[in-house]
Order: sequence, then C-alpha cells, then structure tokens
Amino acid sequence: WDNFSQESIDECSKPREMKACLFSLCWFHAVVCGRRRFGQQGWSRKYSFNTGDLIICSNVLKSYLDANDEVPWDDLRYIFGEIMYGGHITDAWDRRTCNTYLQVYQNTNLFNGLELAPGFKSPSPDSF
Repeated sequence: WDNFSQESIDECSKPREMKACLFSLCWFHAVVCGRRRFGQQGWSRKYSFNTGDLIICSNVLKSYLDANDEVPWDDLRYIFGEIMYGGHITDAWDRRTCNTYLQVYQNTNLFNGLELAPGFKSPSPDSF
C-alpha cells in the first residue's frame, strides 16, 4: 500500500473503487508472496513474485476502471491471475490456488466489509 500515493489513486476516474480494489490487490500480493516462506507447502516452486507485479497490476486496474462503467471483476481476475501473477506460475495446482485467492479477494463484497482474514474486514473505501 505504501507504494501508492493519494495522487495516484485520485487520478483514477473512480477513486472509491480504485481504493477498495487496490487495497485488496495489495492484500493478495502479500498473501502470494508470504506463501513462499512455507516452501513446497506454500507453492510447489519458488516463484519470482515481486513489487513490480503489484505496480503493473495497479496500472492495469486504473486503466480498466477508467475505461468501464462498472468494475470489470472477471477481466481483472483473469489478467491478474492468468497473465500478471499467473505468468510466473507453471504448476496447475498453484495456478488454481492463485485464482481462488483472486475469486475471494476481488469481488463486489469489498465495498461491504469483505472478511480478508479471520477478524480482519476490508476497510470502507470512504474511510481511508
């Protein structure tokens, strides 16, 4: 989250949606990077996820939000899970895990206090 300024969020034509989706994207990034610490119990291989993936995904997110009337959830999940992060993934089960995380973290419930982890709900984009 620290990689993104308020100005970069405000540049989006839908700053409320940008905040919520970007927060969720940062959470997703932390989860997929954190799984590496568990060796083959986390991912079957050591994938090279990095901050560049997160930043590029945020640029794609902004572009898609600006170009669409509604948040294009399916498009974003596909791009993030199959192309950006998925481009690193070579194992089918790892790809399935990555896409499952995106199904859980990137959806309309972000605006209604989606539980990202036990006891931790997504913040309201109007309050931060």
